Amino acid sequence: MDITIPPFDPMHGAGTADQIVARFRGKDRAGPKTTVVPGDPDDHDSVEHLQSALPKDDAMMNHTPPLTTKSNDRAAEEQHQVAVPAWIYAVKYEDDGDWHVIIGTDPSKKPIHYFNAEISGLPAKSAPTYKRLAAVRKAFVHLLDDKPPGPSSYHVYKPPIAVDLEGSLFYDVDHPPGAVGPKDMKPTTAWEIHPVTHISPQP
Repeated sequence: MDITIPPFDPMHGAGTADQIVARFRGKDRAGPKTTVVPGDPDDHDSVEHLQSALPKDDAMMNHTPPLTTKSNDRAAEEQHQVAVPAWIYAVKYEDDGDWHVIIGTDPSKKPIHYFNAEISGLPAKSAPTYKRLAAVRKAFVHLLDDKPPGPSSYHVYKPPIAVDLEGSLFYDVDHPPGAVGPKDMKPTTAWEIHPVTHISPQP
């Protein structure tokens, strides 16, 4: 363990300062969740357009070789950095140190299409991605007026927050499509942007 970041149980006393520096404490596919695909991002017009460009969930759930919770490298289909304009609809702080961020399409255009993006908990300070992911956590908290949600349920933002977002693709084998998110805001895919590597307000 990196002793420069004190042990922290996010389920008991997740203050803002603690959340910003929280280590990633997940076990499943930990490697991809705290590493970044190199290169320039593929630009997408919306999260709906992004999802339409991805392999179908059936193909990923029957992937060869199989993707499991122990698959600690990205599959070929995950080897993409993406950029997309989106709106933040809901956020939840998880006990692995990640923020689940339910993003979606323009709220003025119905129906709204949802997708999951994750602000990853931090790797060890010695990791190549540490500074980049730490900067994202700070930017994300600032975007939420320095009042990020605690570890209870999803906080829904009304109106949703318009952002520009970049990150690496990731397929979540832990949750089937439609399992993540608050009621009526569940993405129809288990694809994610994880980790988010840039987030800023839309101009």
